[in-house]
Formats: sequence, structure tokens, C-alpha cells
Amino acid sequence: MRPRREVRQGDAARLTRVKHGANLAQLSSLCYGIKVRSLLAVLILALAAGSVTAAGWPQPAIEQGDSRDIEVLFTFDDGPSPLLTAKLLDTLKEHHVQAIFFLVGNMAQSKDKRTAPVLERMKAEGHVIANHTQNHLDECRAPLEKAAADIDNGKATIERVTGWPLAWIRIPFGARCAQVDQLLADRGLWHFHWDLDPQEWQHHSADKAFTYVTGQLARARGRVVLLMHDIQPATIGALPRILTWIDEENARRATSKKKQIKILQAPAYAAEKLPNGLGGWLREAGEGIQSLPDLVARVLP
Repeated sequence: MRPRREVRQGDAARLTRVKHGANLAQLSSLCYGIKVRSLLAVLILALAAGSVTAAGWPQPAIEQGDSRDIEVLFTFDDGPSPLLTAKLLDTLKEHHVQAIFFLVGNMAQSKDKRTAPVLERMKAEGHVIANHTQNHLDECRAPLEKAAADIDNGKATIERVTGWPLAWIRIPFGARCAQVDQLLADRGLWHFHWDLDPQEWQHHSADKAFTYVTGQLARARGRVVLLMHDIQPATIGALPRILTWIDEENARRATSKKKQIKILQAPAYAAEKLPNGLGGWLREAGEGIQSLPDLVARVLP
């Protein structure tokens, strides 16, 4: 496992002294002074520290937003697959959706030459990358040392192959026990759970996945986190139909004044998790280049 990057206290202090009126020139000067990677690391550490919880895996999986509409956050586990994840990215791009990909370290470091371009696409197209461990073990059944290595090696591997620091983790199988609680607490992490699980990895049916997801979204309230798997053909088959259904359902709802079903973009949700004040600073620092969600997508994994 490669050494963890350290952020010097002086660097962090300089960041906290940046005024909200900072412009791009000031940001560039700061980056040259403490290096771009240190800036990224400070922001990731701030995000992770603000997300620690000891409450387990409650549902709803994430806090509710200010929107009165239904919001769905798309998340995908177990990849990347050189072929299937690439197809899924095509679908997400066509429908203007930015998701969270919880990657498995062994999959991410595949020697298949098609894997690296898939990871580059995830970053270039504004998705968020997160840790799903190195070997997808049941961390409650694995010995403590082995479970700890699975979490840490997954993070190290994914950071090495993507070049981006990771802030979030999803524990395989959503397993929870005292051992997992302690492992997460020791690292200042929280498990990113879900609300909707079509189980397509088990039944391998795109039709069943489509029926389940659309049925749940039709009666959903507030925010929901959808779990699917980008290495499953059933996911690849169901996703375009789900996204098309959302568009068509919103058109129907517009005539009846029912609540819309909106996509909660992953970088937009990440921006919400930044500590108070930091989001405003980023917004002003990046003014004239790109919106805050796109800027945060570059800062986050």
C-alpha cells in the first residue's frame, strides 16, 4: 500500500484564510504555493470529516434537500467492467446524468487495456468515484486485519489508478456490525447506503429491475439513493428504459401538477456536503469557468 499523502498544517491554515472574494488568479497562486494535490487533499479531508456518523445505515440513506420534488441519486457498485461500464457511461451521458461509482480495487487495476479509458471517462464526464474495497469481502465475517486491509487497499488502489483522492465508501453487501463500525470510525468514514435495490445482480432480469425501480419511483417521496451494478448486463439493459420512463413520467406529471422526478447529480450532492463557507469560496473562485457542481466534480474523486 502506498504511503498516505499528508497535508501540512501550514497549508491548511492558508486555505482557511482565503477570503470569499477570491478570484481565479488568487486560486491559481494558492495552488502553485501548496501544490494542486494538497488543495484536493484538504477538500477531501474536509468533506469526509463533515460526514462522520455513528447512526448506522438509516433510511432515507441521505439527508433530504430543499426541493419539493422527488430526487433520485444514481449509484453503481462492483465495477469497472471494460465493456459494460463503458456502455453504461454512454447511457448516462445521453441522459445527462452524473452518478457515483463505487469501484472495487481489483477491478480498477485490471490489466485489460480498456479499463483505464473507462476510468478517465468517469472523471472527464463529471461522475464521482468512491471506494467499494479491494476484494469485496464481507467485512463482518472477515478477520479484523483482513477487513481493514480490504478497506485500505481498495482506497489505495483506486487512488493510484485514477489519480484522485477518495472521500466516500460503500461497505460490500451493506454489512454492518461492531467491527465495521469501528473500522469506519477509525478512518473518519461513513457507509454510503441506499434506499432502492432492484437486486438485478441476483435475478439477472432487466425487466424485473425496470419494473421495480419505476414502481418505487412512482410513489417515492423526497430523496432516494438507487443502487445498481455496472458489471451486470441486466443493469445495462434496464438503465436506458428507466431514464426514458423518468422523462415520460415527468411529462405526464406536468399536466397533472404532480411532483416531478428529478435526477440528483452526484457532484451537486457532493457540493452540499462541503463545510459551510467552503462551497461559497469554490463558487467564487471558479466563477467564469464552470458551475460549482462541475468544479466539485474535479475536486472530488
